Amino acid sequence: MSCFFVILRCVLLSLSLLASAAHSEWAELMKDEDITYVWDKDSVRAIHVSRIAWTMTNNPAKGVKAPNGEEYQSSMARWRINCKTDSFIKLSESYYAKLDGKGREVAFYEAADWRPRDAAIRPGSYLSLLKKQICTSAESASS
Repeated sequence: MSCFFVILRCVLLSLSLLASAAHSEWAELMKDEDITYVWDKDSVRAIHVSRIAWTMTNNPAKGVKAPNGEEYQSSMARWRINCKTDSFIKLSESYYAKLDGKGREVAFYEAADWRPRDAAIRPGSYLSLLKKQICTSAESASS
């Protein structure tokens, strides 16, 4: 009987360690009066001169609508940032009914499989701040 509890403790401890490792570390990029932009430090992946990363936007104002016309309070987007050309492509985006990417997913967007075009990163935008964070790290210096 005591052997069972020892094994159960080990299993529960392992699961709790895995859960804490899977937890994302979100860092603030920019905060306006109503909107907060954050990025997931753990999501950054280097692919040659590009970086893939997730951002989340929290907008607690009422009446903000997703592309399908439903109201949402937060969105999570996956980006490909080209560190050399100062350009980006939005790969996907999900819109959620509640803040912090919680609640029901009210809409989503996926980039087409055929070659989407890069767009310029605007100076002073939250994407320019994201590029600064993910393209100037020690990891990107070795690419």
